[in-house]
Amino acid sequence: MSDKEEFGLIEGLRYTVTTDKDPKSKGEFKGYVMIGSESAIVLQMSENVIRMIPVTRVVHVDYSGSGERRKSEEKKPESGYYG
Repeated sequence: MSDKEEFGLIEGLRYTVTTDKDPKSKGEFKGYVMIGSESAIVLQMSENVIRMIPVTRVVHVDYSGSGERRKSEEKKPESGYYG
């Protein structure tokens, strides 16, 4: 691992998020959203279900090892909003 390697959630990859309230949420990371004044992680759980998890509830995040990584030339989020 190089010193310049960045860490963070990557859009399009699948993660399992464990929170202090729910056991586990598995889905494709779509971005971040603001809920009031609080940031949240957005996961697409299934075709019809999108879950927004407040970051203050997150205990840990595991990379599930599947999904397609976003190409670096595609747009990158410049703000904390999903959509």
